Amino acid sequence: MPLQNLDNVRDLSSITPADIDSIGLVYAQKFTEDKVKTTQLRNFYSAVVSIRTKFRAERKVTPQIERDLILLKPKLAYAAGRQPRVKPFYELMKDAINTTVNVEEAKKPLALQNLISITEAIVAYHKFLDPKN
Repeated sequence: MPLQNLDNVRDLSSITPADIDSIGLVYAQKFTEDKVKTTQLRNFYSAVVSIRTKFRAERKVTPQIERDLILLKPKLAYAAGRQPRVKPFYELMKDAINTTVNVEEAKKPLALQNLISITEAIVAYHKFLDPKN
């Protein structure tokens, strides 16, 4: 059975595409029900796309990429503080970031790709479920 959250995941590189799909759909449904705006998710997604661009150029997870990832957590915390319905997204992405930067070096590229894919899945399913938002 695919995962629905990252509560017991210690290594983001170990999750499957089915897990990513399931997590994306579960969280998108929650955010649709909670009336989270697409722009709130896309603001974070834009930062993730910037990190993805650096990763593609470097072909590895550099200290700068790790720094950028870690510094996304306070930005998300700020958004969650301003808009409490964003808190589940903050918790999920905090776990995803932690389980990306805390894995062994060889697993970091796949862990980062999975983090990016989770973010993309959430944004895509959210737009699908709430096209007017």
